[in-house]
Order: sequence, then structure tokens, then C-alpha cells
Amino acid sequence: MSISRRQAMQIGGIGIIGAFGLAVPLGSVEAKSASRLAFGNMPKPYQRYLTVPKVLVPSKTTVDADGHNRHHYRIQQKLSSANIVPGLSTPILGYNGTFPGPTIKVNQGDRITLMMDNVLPLLHPQWGYRLDTSTHLHGSASLPQFDGYANDLTGLGYCKDYEYPNFQPARTLWYHDHAVHNTAQSVYSGLAGHYHLHDEVERSLLPQGKFDVPLTVSDAMFAADGSLGYDDNTHSGLWGDVILVNGAPWPVMKVQRRIYRFRVLNASISRSYRFSLSTGDPVTMVATDGGLMPSAQQVTSWRHSSAERYEILIDFSKYPAGKRVELRNASNKNNIDYDYTGRVMAFDVTDEPVDTSGPAAKVMPKLLTSSTTMSLKTSESVKTRRMRVKRDGDVWTIGGMTWDEVVESGYRKVLADPDLNDVEIWEIENSSGGWFHPVHIHLVDFQILSRNGQAPFNYERGPKDVVYVGEGETVRLLMKFEHHRGRYMIHCHNLPHEDHDMMAQFSVGMDENDPDPNDPIEASRPHPITPVVAEEPAPVNTELADGNDSSDSPEPTDTATPTQSATPTPTATAEAPAAQTEVLSITTARHRLRKDLAIAGTSRVGGAVPSGSASVTIYDVSFGRAKTKLGTVMINSLGNWSLTAKPGPTYQITAVTVESSRGGTATSQVRTD
Repeated sequence: MSISRRQAMQIGGIGIIGAFGLAVPLGSVEAKSASRLAFGNMPKPYQRYLTVPKVLVPSKTTVDADGHNRHHYRIQQKLSSANIVPGLSTPILGYNGTFPGPTIKVNQGDRITLMMDNVLPLLHPQWGYRLDTSTHLHGSASLPQFDGYANDLTGLGYCKDYEYPNFQPARTLWYHDHAVHNTAQSVYSGLAGHYHLHDEVERSLLPQGKFDVPLTVSDAMFAADGSLGYDDNTHSGLWGDVILVNGAPWPVMKVQRRIYRFRVLNASISRSYRFSLSTGDPVTMVATDGGLMPSAQQVTSWRHSSAERYEILIDFSKYPAGKRVELRNASNKNNIDYDYTGRVMAFDVTDEPVDTSGPAAKVMPKLLTSSTTMSLKTSESVKTRRMRVKRDGDVWTIGGMTWDEVVESGYRKVLADPDLNDVEIWEIENSSGGWFHPVHIHLVDFQILSRNGQAPFNYERGPKDVVYVGEGETVRLLMKFEHHRGRYMIHCHNLPHEDHDMMAQFSVGMDENDPDPNDPIEASRPHPITPVVAEEPAPVNTELADGNDSSDSPEPTDTATPTQSATPTPTATAEAPAAQTEVLSITTARHRLRKDLAIAGTSRVGGAVPSGSASVTIYDVSFGRAKTKLGTVMINSLGNWSLTAKPGPTYQITAVTVESSRGGTATSQVRTD
């Protein structure tokens, strides 16, 4: 099916699916472009060099009482801009003002404290929702209060101190925003970065340093002024027409004639890829989400969904100097593809002297390492749970549950309740007529047992935390609920699906009424940002930095590296942003015309539930309409408030503002599905 550029750019930017009024899967759609850029501003493939994000240096290193090193880091979430499209600037949200954010590298057993400051605008400058954040270190067995729970929100002027244990085997993790109902737009705007956990086994087997290259693959569409366009096609997904790798459109990397390791992260909020090399040669798959596979696998292509990480080795010694090898994308069902989405990046083989230092420079490894996850046996399972992923009317569900139900239950409702160290089989079925769903289970790594009764793909034969559940597929997963007790999330990582409302939770080793010392919202509250104190940075650990820095990359003629905004980085004398007296948030905002209205949220002061009575007044602030009061409701003793009405107003509400008698305010777009 081919759609013209004009059809793809209907008035109002409603996109390809929206232009035809469809809210059902299309199978496969091809079009010229989704962006509204002038011809001269549209990026072209292979015009820029790949840049590699800086490695973040800790501000200091201390030693815990039990002898473990603890590295202390600080990151600012802030508004910035990037040079992505020729001649124009693109506003982004960035960790330290860049997309991707800086890479964090740590050795197994070393702990991290990460101070995550929110100095973003109160409201998203383009889309108007409130920029509260929650940071998820995806792939880490963190305690619940440090896991980036969707409603564990950090508001403007506040800092959340995250603690990461790093006791798991070596792996590629990534950190990204996880704020309730706004994850898709915030990640799409730039809040994502790599995090690499090393151990002795991985260091002895795989390339290191500048031959160990992070690749963050994403897609985007652009407005005429260079800003990001956003169209999630009635919450089905967003598919951009520009493919970015480390923030640059279709970049080129110069490579020596030796083996390189690439950590490929799909950070697209919806698009899946089917990667392959233009030469038809196989790559060697050595690691999945949870680290090294038992043995290396040769694959000529692989299906790669949002949030999955695959580590591949490519041997460039077989190619002559001057050869260009492209990483291509054959796509999958229910993506929307454009003129150049079949290309991803290119590698130009050089004649420079070959550095053969380090492991796997010339010889591909075969046997890798075993892991607890891949050693599990089905006979160890004490329970099999079955759940469907599907669209129920106007919302996405997982196991018949939505996140709104979790919130309405006071965060007690769970999809599953395994005991600590239980082994279970989870069967996830996608038989609802379309769409693929990358399902992410927090806390655990799992083994894929089967797809539709058949063996998993050979590239999936390693520990995973995201599983691609394709159209008409049923997958069986085997996992052990180890490490921690507490509540954790399971959700679709097509982020518009997650936001609307394909997310639930499970609890490990807890009864419903048990006291929870690791409550994901209350156990470690954000605090007002303190001024940055100038101190000597910790000595750079060369084993961690090991040359993986943008200075090792060739300088592009027109760099795509995001540039820092005019917002200054705090110095020793800078004052922190003023903390809000009250953090008022909107957790639910929905108006289904002629059906119901539901507006709900929370009130916090200094991270705690304030005492005393207070009220919230809700106003309709839809575009083109005078501000109109919808009602006033009381804040209850738990700090929650809600306004509901059936059938609700007879005119469509698309945006609301709430004002608390304590002085807090919040604004949100309203879901109209």
C-alpha cells in the first residue's frame, strides 16, 4: 500500500492511520515521508559520522561499610536542543542536555548512587503535559523504590537519589523516563541513555574500549521548524520517517579491519526492526538483554523490538579497505515504513593500521557462559500463569488489567503474587487480531521456552527481560523471582500502549496487607535539589572509560550531537531551582464524550502526604475555549483526589488545569479515547 506525501500530511498532523480514520492494524504501510520539513532540511542517509556518547565520570567514590565501592553520580534532566536536521535546531529533553544521555559504566559489585535532578520546565514546551519524571534503570534488579515505578514522580526542583546494586552478570542496560501516562513522549523527546555493567568473564571474551560501541537506534518525525512531530495513531504507535543512531540520522562509522562489538538498543517508542547487513553476511550474536548467551549464534537477520538489547560482533577483516557495509532494516508487520526507513547506518572499512589488542580482535568466540536464568528447568516451576495482551475497546490491557485499576486500588492490585525464589512459567498470548507487543517484566531475567509451541529464535537463546510477542503468537517464559521482595511492573514497551493503559504490577514474597518497607513510592521520596558543590572529580577508572568517548569518533562535518541549551549547569555558587511547596499531579485525565469524565491525581508536600484538609479545583482549559470551572473536590487523607461524572460534559474536553488550596497547580492533556 503506497500513500502519497500529501496524504500522509493531512491538516492537523493526524498521520497516516488517522488520515483514514483507522484504529485497526494495517499489516504494512509504506509512504514517502511523515515529516513536514522543507526538502533542503530533510536529512539524507550517510551524510554524518557516528558519535559516541561521553562516559559519565563520578563526582566521588566512597567505600560502604561492607567494603563495596560506591560511585556517586549526578545528572540533570533539562531542556536542550540538538542539531539533527540540516539548518534547524530541535528542542529535546536530555540527561545533562544530550540525547542519548551520557553512558554510565560500572564493574560488577560496585554500587552506584545517582542523584537525578529535575530542572525541566514545569510543562512540556510542545505538548503541554506536566514534566514530572521517574527514572527506570532497565535491566537492573533494583529495590522497588529505586526501580522507576510509574507513579514515583519527581517534580520540578526536586531530586531523586537512586541506588543501583550492580550484582548481576555483565549486561547492557539503559536508563529512561518512566513517568505515568507520559513515558512515550518523554522518551521520544530524548530521555534515554546507555548503562554498561562489566564483569571479568565478559571482559575476557568480548572486545572492549573503542571496539565496544553503543548504538541507540530510534526514529522520529519533524515539523517544518525542526521540532519533533508526534502522532501515535490513536495510541497504536508512532513511526517516524528518520532513523537515528546515537541521535544522528543514518550515520557512518569508520572501522578497522577487525572484529567490533556493537550493543544495539532499540530506543524507538514503537517501531520494531529486522536488522541485517547489506553484504548478506551473518553477525555473531553474543548477548541478549540479561547478558551473555551460553553460546554464540550466527544470524543473518533478527527481529528487534522496542527496549530489547542485542550485542553483536561484526568481523570487518573480511572486507577490503574502502568497502561500505550497511546495517539495514527489512521491517516487520504493522510498522509504517517510508523511503529511507530500510536503512539504519553504514560502516566504512579503512586501511588504517589494525589494533589487535584485547579479546576477540580476530577470532570469534563460540562458547560464552552459563547463567542462572538459562540453567532453569521447567520441572522447577511451581505455577503457570496465562495472560493476554490486547486492546479492550478504547484501552490496552495486559492480563485483563490496566494501570488505572492499580492506582484506584491504592497500588495494591496485582497481576501475580509469586513467593520469593519461586520459579514460574508465564504464558503471554497475543491473539487479538493485530499489533505486536514487546512485553517487559521488571526485576527478573527470563528464558524464552517457546513461540507457538516451537523453539525460540536462535538469537533469543539468552537471558531476556523483554519479549517480542508478535501477531498471533503465544510465548512461554520461565523465570525465577529472586533478589528482592516488593511490587514491580509488567507492561508493553510500545510506549503509547503502556501510557494507554497496558501496564500492571506483580508482587514478590508479599501478602496484600503486609507492611512494605520498600514501598515503591513512599520508601525513598524525592527531596529539594541542593546546590552543586564544586569538588575534585573522582579519578577516571580507565577500565570503565576505556576510550569509549566521542573523541575517538571521527569529527562529522555537520555534527548531530545534541548541543547544550542556554540553561546553565549549576556551579559551586549557583542556586538550585526553587522547590515547589506542593507537588500536585494529575494521574488520570479522560473524557469520553457521552460516556464519562474522570480526572484524578495526588498531592504531596516535601515528598510526604500533607496533613489537614485541602481541596482541588479542576478547570477546562481546552484550546480555543475560555477557562471554565468543572468542579471542586477534597484531597483525602492519602493525598489522593478525583472528580468523576457520567456522562460528563456534552462538549469535548481536551486539556485541564487543577489548582490546590495549598498553592499547587498541574496541567494535563485529556485522553479522549
